[in-house]
Amino acid sequence: MVSPDATIISDIWNSFYRANRMNLMFKEAEAKQLGVYQSYFDVWNALYYYYMVVAWGDVPYVDSTDFGVAGGSSIFKTSQSEIFSRLIKELQEAMDNLEEKKNESLRDVNDFFFVSRDVARILLADIYMYQGNYLQAESLLAKVISGGFYMLDSSNYNQKETITDLYNNGSGTETILAVRNGVMTRSNISLGVPSLVPLMTYTDVLLSYAECLCKNGRTSDAEIQLNKLVTAKELQLSGVTVLDKIKSARLQLTLYCDVNFAFLKRTGLAKEVYGVENYRLLLPIPQRDVIAGGISQNTGY
Repeated sequence: MVSPDATIISDIWNSFYRANRMNLMFKEAEAKQLGVYQSYFDVWNALYYYYMVVAWGDVPYVDSTDFGVAGGSSIFKTSQSEIFSRLIKELQEAMDNLEEKKNESLRDVNDFFFVSRDVARILLADIYMYQGNYLQAESLLAKVISGGFYMLDSSNYNQKETITDLYNNGSGTETILAVRNGVMTRSNISLGVPSLVPLMTYTDVLLSYAECLCKNGRTSDAEIQLNKLVTAKELQLSGVTVLDKIKSARLQLTLYCDVNFAFLKRTGLAKEVYGVENYRLLLPIPQRDVIAGGISQNTGY
């Protein structure tokens, strides 16, 4: 079982804070120059912290490079609600400055950084859904769908063939945001990691949209969205309720995508699927940061 002393926990934790620190460094430097790219930095900041909240709950919110990479006696947890309030404000303001276009993230570094308005919309919808605000999430996802930049294909993000094809050939018709990976090596042991991690896909947009429709009392419309996926992917869905069918589709199509854990948690299905005690729906804070002071351990660890 995952413990506060596990190396993988501290590695993931520190990777988030290192990435965020780098983002802050570039943001602060760019603000002293033209200051025209601030919205892009804000979207990436929101992405990092949304994933951290889903994984750990309350975490230190670092918004200045004056702080260290992570932990330390002067840094305390910021509540999940406060973090989300900041992220919602950042994303709402950012959307006014982002381009309305098909998002491309696999061609080169510029495409990866200069995200489109759809990335901010989807991320904002994810946050709203996690908070149980399905009405606002529904309208955002509807705009992504009506934009017409993406379309379903036969991609299955559980299958190596789909990931390899995206890695070799770049964005497919469904790809909204993805990141390429390499190979990690530690203590002379090579650990193979996915060559590409899909962060946002059109499959996920339709599944999230169906979830919103269901939660907002429009179950027949939600079924229509699910049927689009059944046809395109040749799926056999199990379950009686719409949420059960969405869960079935996600487990068949996006099991290894980051979005699945958030879905299972916000719908109350995580304990059933993972078979763990409630407290393990949050990861432990790395023990080193707890010992350093200022950061309390998550309950149960």
